[in-house]
Amino acid sequence: MAFSEERLVTKLNGLDETQDSIVGASRWLLSQHKEIKQIAACWSKFVTKTTINTRRKLLAIYLANDVVQQAKHKRMAEVGAAFGDIMPGALSRVYPELSLEMRQKVRRVVDIWKQRQVFSDSVLKSVYSQLKDEPRPDSPAVAPEMQNLVVLFNQLTKSQAGVNSSKTRFDSSVEALDPSSAVYTENYKIIQKIGQAAKDALQISLDIRQKAIKELKVMLDFQNEQLQQDQNMISEVDAVLVAKDPLNSQPLSAEEAEMVPVYEASDGSDSDTDKSDVEGNDTRRRKSSTLSTEHKDDVKRLKSIAVEPKSDTGERADTFDAATYEPTPAEVAANSPMAVTSSIQDLLSKLAS
Repeated sequence: MAFSEERLVTKLNGLDETQDSIVGASRWLLSQHKEIKQIAACWSKFVTKTTINTRRKLLAIYLANDVVQQAKHKRMAEVGAAFGDIMPGALSRVYPELSLEMRQKVRRVVDIWKQRQVFSDSVLKSVYSQLKDEPRPDSPAVAPEMQNLVVLFNQLTKSQAGVNSSKTRFDSSVEALDPSSAVYTENYKIIQKIGQAAKDALQISLDIRQKAIKELKVMLDFQNEQLQQDQNMISEVDAVLVAKDPLNSQPLSAEEAEMVPVYEASDGSDSDTDKSDVEGNDTRRRKSSTLSTEHKDDVKRLKSIAVEPKSDTGERADTFDAATYEPTPAEVAANSPMAVTSSIQDLLSKLAS
């Protein structure tokens, strides 16, 4: 079977920590040794992708380790040379991403290469120079809205190992199934079990993906609402700026000016009715003041008449100061409203006669 990059990627994604998985993929790669340079380049491309998780990258290094050791044992020098060309560059990018535990595992693998002289001294020296235990860059804090998604994607990553392994096993079993075999029925039953295991692993992955899609839809709806609010606020800011822009303040046209209502100058009163009421009140106060003054003058005249006693000879007595005069009780009674009225009548009678 001719080599294809898709086939290699499938093999790499289907790896797990078991010896059978690593050895099976290694045998397939060695069977394609005529394309070993292309295989090594595709392997380097896979492990340096940022979308590939570190666990899968470590498994790919395990696979490369088995391939180069088996190639040395079988005297396939071209395999070691091809991987020796790309290994320092690949590890320079992969090693800083690994956790401390994974770094220790990679270092043990490199130590084995040195002990068994899998690569040349120059290659090993270059490889060791990439194994620098510098602190890993701090991972950015995960927003609260993303935490559920992070958990789901971590579960999905772990489930993929079982999915790929079981699917690869199923494909290999189907390829090995021989319809002409005497034990075809028994082999088919075994393949059914392997297929069911693959379906179970795929169902787990399917459930996790559905949950992830649901979370993503919730996030999408929320972000659409926030987007609309932001757009509305931008429109409000633009409207205010346009309204306050002095360049937009233009005088009214003649037609617009005619439509503006014109009001007469006001005297400060609320209405015409109020003005009439005020004028009426002023007139009544003036009349009342006039009547009051006239009444007071009449009372003074009556008082002066009432308090001018005549002498026995018929002549008037001496005058007195009306301002300091204190009336007697009899005079007060005499000057009551009824007495004043009677005195006025008497006075009028005398004048008439």
